[in-house]
Amino acid sequence: QSEKLIFQLSSTSIETITMKTISAILSVVLFAQANALAFSSGKSVSVNRRDAFAGVAAVTAGLLSSTPAMAKSAGAEAFVGTFTDPINHPGGKRTIILTGEKIGDYQLAEVQGGGGRGEPANYVLPAAVIGDRTIVIDFSPKGGPRDFVGVLDNGDIKFLRDGNRWPRQQIN
Repeated sequence: QSEKLIFQLSSTSIETITMKTISAILSVVLFAQANALAFSSGKSVSVNRRDAFAGVAAVTAGLLSSTPAMAKSAGAEAFVGTFTDPINHPGGKRTIILTGEKIGDYQLAEVQGGGGRGEPANYVLPAAVIGDRTIVIDFSPKGGPRDFVGVLDNGDIKFLRDGNRWPRQQIN
């Protein structure tokens, strides 16, 4: 049973939001999350405010430099494929597919995965791709956060909150 990611924005309000506005909002959220991670983690985490800000600035610069033409050329399809999670769930796979439904600049997607150590055999997670560089995955069906942000990094997905990486699997 698949849950759908629901955005509570009307189509007219989405059309008025520019990529720069979305990037600015995302920057503030990412900065706050990185800052909170540095101070609230029970683990020894080597993240200071300067490093967190530099990471957020790099993501924002990438988003701001994305022109609509670039987003259309690569688009959300850049995230389509099969990935693994060797650090958190060895042996598991995650396949990202696009649902075909678009809401403004958001392309809705699903992460179909499972089979790794410490996770269900199968699950489906709702997601939204923003442009061709950012994905937001709702891990709440697995008991995780609703808004886990990842970015493409040399074809892999790198998650900003914890630094985890999902390597892309090559087609044989």
